[in-house]
Amino acid sequence: MRNFFHCNTFSFGIAQGGGAGKAIAEWILTGRPEFDLWSIDRRRYKEYATTQYTVDKAVEVYQNEYAMGFPFEERPAGRPAYVSPLYEKLKKKGASFGARGGWERPTFFDPKNEVTDQSLSFFRRNGWRKVVAKEVHAARNGVALLDLPGFTKIEVKGPGAFAYLDNLLCTKLPKVGRISLVYALLPDGKVLSEFTVVRIAEDSFYLVGAASSEWHDLDVLEMALPTDGSVTLKNVTKDYGSLILVGPRSRDVLSQVTTSALDNTAFPWLSVRMIDTAFGPVRALRVNYVGELGWELHASNDQMVALYDAIWKAGEQFQIADMGIYAVDSLRLDKCYRGWKGDLEIGFSPFDASLDRFVDLTKPSFVGREALIAEKASGSKWRFVPMTLDEDGDADAPYCASVFSGDKRIGIATSGGWSFTLNKSVALAYVRPEFESAGTKLEIEIFGERKKATVGAEPLFDPRNERLRA
Repeated sequence: MRNFFHCNTFSFGIAQGGGAGKAIAEWILTGRPEFDLWSIDRRRYKEYATTQYTVDKAVEVYQNEYAMGFPFEERPAGRPAYVSPLYEKLKKKGASFGARGGWERPTFFDPKNEVTDQSLSFFRRNGWRKVVAKEVHAARNGVALLDLPGFTKIEVKGPGAFAYLDNLLCTKLPKVGRISLVYALLPDGKVLSEFTVVRIAEDSFYLVGAASSEWHDLDVLEMALPTDGSVTLKNVTKDYGSLILVGPRSRDVLSQVTTSALDNTAFPWLSVRMIDTAFGPVRALRVNYVGELGWELHASNDQMVALYDAIWKAGEQFQIADMGIYAVDSLRLDKCYRGWKGDLEIGFSPFDASLDRFVDLTKPSFVGREALIAEKASGSKWRFVPMTLDEDGDADAPYCASVFSGDKRIGIATSGGWSFTLNKSVALAYVRPEFESAGTKLEIEIFGERKKATVGAEPLFDPRNERLRA
C-alpha cells in the first residue's frame, strides 16, 4: 500500500517515541530512515503472524525481557509456522530446527544422540559443535544434502521484463540459461535487496532471495513495476522446495538420479537446466552458498520426498550426510559470502561491501547509478574484509563487534564464527579503506576483550573457485 507507514514493535512505550518519530519522518520524507530498521520492519512477518502467533511471541518476549540473548538461541513460541514436506522425515533422523522467515530449517543433525549438552553460551562450547564439524567435513570432502525450504522465489515475465530488471538492478543481467548474483539499490546507492537471478528465457526470469525477505522483496519489485502491463510478477515461494546437494562427490550422486548431462560442458557453473528424474522434471541451479561443486534443486512440493529419497539412496555408497544451516554458516565464512541484513544493509553501498564486480557502471541507467559514480570518484568510506583471529580464544566475534587499530575504532564485524575447514575463528568486517590490505594487523573486541586479528585476502578458501568449477 503506497503512502502508508506503520510504527510497531515497541515494548517501552513513550520512551521510544522520539526515535520512532524521527525514523518514520525520514521514511516519509526521504524514502529511508538513517539506520537500517529491519529488526522492527513489518515486512519481516508474513501470513504466519496470526493473532495467536503474536500473543504467543509477546508472552515469550516478556518472559525473556531481562534474560540474556545467546547466539544460536532458537526460541520455541509460535512454531512451527511453515514446514517443508521433509520436516517429519528429517525430525526422525535427528534434525534440530530453527525458524528463518517462518520456515523450519534443520540447524544440525544428531542421529546418534551425541549432543547431550543443550546449554547456551556466548563462548565456543555448544554441544552440537562435534556433529556440525562432521557435516562440514562431508560437504568439503564427500557429499552433503540439505533441505532448505522457504527461499523467496518470484517469477518475472513479460515483454518489458528485461528493461524493468535492468533498470532496477546495478548488476548486468545473465544470458538465457545462466545465473547471476544481483543487487537492487536505494537512490543513494546503498544496498536494498540481493537476488540470485536465473534467466529462463529472453523475457522470463526466476528470482531467488532469502527466506526472510519475501514481503520485503515483493514490495521492492512491486514499487518499481511499470504500469503498462508489460511485466508480471508471480510469487511461487510456497510452490517449490529446495534441496542443496554439495561436495566433491555431488555429481556422482546426482548422475544416478537423472539421465541429464551434468559435465562442465553441458552444465557449467552458474547455469540452470531442467533435469529429468523418475518423478518429473526438476529445476537445477549450479550454484550454492558453501563454495563446493553442487546444485540447488528446486522441485515442486509433491516431488520433494521422492527426490530426497532418491538422492539419499544414490549417495549411501559415498557416505552422504545430512547437513544443517549451522554447517552452512561456517562454510560460507570460508568463502566470505555475505548475508543479507547481516553483512548487507542500507548503511553500506556495494562498493563499501567490496562487491565492485557486481556493479556495472557502463549500463546507461539503474537506481543508484549516479550515487555510485560519485562514490567511485571520491572513494568509499568502507571496505569489506575477512579476518582471522591470531589466537583461537574461546569466543567468536559477535555482530557489531568493534574493530580497532591501536586505540582507534576503525570498523565493525558483521559476521563471526568458527571455520571447521580452516580451524580458525573468522570474522567478516567493514573497515576503513586504509586497513583493507591482506596482512594488516588489527584487533577485534570480543565480549570486552581485545583479540588480535589479521586481515585476509578474499576468499579465505579456494581463491580461484576451482572447487565450484570442478
